[in-house]
Amino acid sequence: MGTKGGKPITAIERRQRRLMQRAERRERREERREKRTAITALEREIARKVERDVRNMDLITPFEIVQRYNVKYSTAKRVLLELARRGVVKIHLKTRRLIIAVPVK
Repeated sequence: MGTKGGKPITAIERRQRRLMQRAERRERREERREKRTAITALEREIARKVERDVRNMDLITPFEIVQRYNVKYSTAKRVLLELARRGVVKIHLKTRRLIIAVPVK
């Protein structure tokens, strides 16, 4: 006598399917992250302009870049983060919605 044995095949298949779906979601997330970090030619051009003008400013925010160069707010944030990565500016405060940077002197 004894017990029935292991799990039914359907339960094992469901578990396997869930694991595969999780792996696919992780891959998609990683792909999205890679796409976001890419900086376009337009953003490079704006970054060069901002880099020249940033030396005369006390504080730099994405809103100031939007006002001066007539670009989207998301583009201005990416440009500011790129300048921080290069070492042109130092990020003083960063929240989800706002970035405040100061020029490196």
